[in-house]
Amino acid sequence: MLSTDVLAEILRLPAQERARLALEILRSLDGEPETAVAQAWDEEIERRGGEVDAGRAETMTLDEFRAHVRRRRSDRTPR
Repeated sequence: MLSTDVLAEILRLPAQERARLALEILRSLDGEPETAVAQAWDEEIERRGGEVDAGRAETMTLDEFRAHVRRRRSDRTPR
């Protein structure tokens, strides 16, 4: 099977499954992760996603985030 055929099949999958596959592909490029560290990150991602899904997390748009970063930078005292 050609890589273009594989990509076409992947793009037919639901977004969540495509994201899972993308993560696995990226991990494969990094080599073998430490199992405990990878597991801890997976758990943290699940926890944070659950907070967002349950409406318990404070979120912001990209524009709000950029404004936040600009404010923090302007509040810094020059060195």
